Amino acid sequence: MSTGTEIKKGDGHVSVTSAVRAALQSFKVRPVYFEKDLDIQHEGDKPGYVYLVQSGWMYSYALLANGQRQILFLHQPGDMAGFADMGGHHSICALRSLSDCVLHPIPMAAFTSPQFLTPAIATFFLHKAGEMQSVLIRTLMAVGRMGARDRIIWLLLMLHDRLGDSAQGDEMRLPFNQSELGDLIGLTNVSVSKYMTQLSTEGFIERKGQRIVLRRRAELQRMISYEPLGFPSDILLHDTPPANWADSSRQHSCTKPAAVSRSVPLMKMDEQDGWDGN
Repeated sequence: MSTGTEIKKGDGHVSVTSAVRAALQSFKVRPVYFEKDLDIQHEGDKPGYVYLVQSGWMYSYALLANGQRQILFLHQPGDMAGFADMGGHHSICALRSLSDCVLHPIPMAAFTSPQFLTPAIATFFLHKAGEMQSVLIRTLMAVGRMGARDRIIWLLLMLHDRLGDSAQGDEMRLPFNQSELGDLIGLTNVSVSKYMTQLSTEGFIERKGQRIVLRRRAELQRMISYEPLGFPSDILLHDTPPANWADSSRQHSCTKPAAVSRSVPLMKMDEQDGWDGN
């Protein structure tokens, strides 16, 4: 019987994991290493790639008219970034590495071709698009209708859900600093600090540097009627990856800017022998 991670093809079944890796290898999409705090794409750039995250964290963000930053989405291993730019002439948001990370830049021309987008590949990417839409809708509801304290509670519960296996029971490592947490849910750094301290004093959370322990998680869920995300385990991260999945991850290394963040020259990725759309 076919499972949620397999697609029937002829007399057998094709693993979605195997199909994704085979497609990346077939179209010579090689992993690229990016250092922490580097803009991989700028808002307004001509979109050229959809990015599959192999390791590390990155986030999508936009700059508002008043200069403030709105973080839109945290991308973690197994996630895709760049979906929203498909079919557009300009990128609607920027992408920034939150930690050292390894990405697979899939050219738009390959991603939209039937040779690449097989049923198994389409299944995987639709699954990822659905996850992203669910998180974005919940974020919109939280930011649009919740007070500051409840937003903080919602964000901690959501991040705990999304971090999955990296969350040790009720303990998790926060990838964001306080300023970035505020930029994700529309609060100032002062407000984030105030309510995190309040929740800590009341015994709902315990802070250990970048790690947070949710001491009374069930009670926090009841307080804001939080519904767990319930996403299935990421299928790309549970099999032992073959050597070609990671061996070349540092062969295209991009250096961190000295001061103001700037876009990585796309030439670094264009040097790959990948799909050219012809």
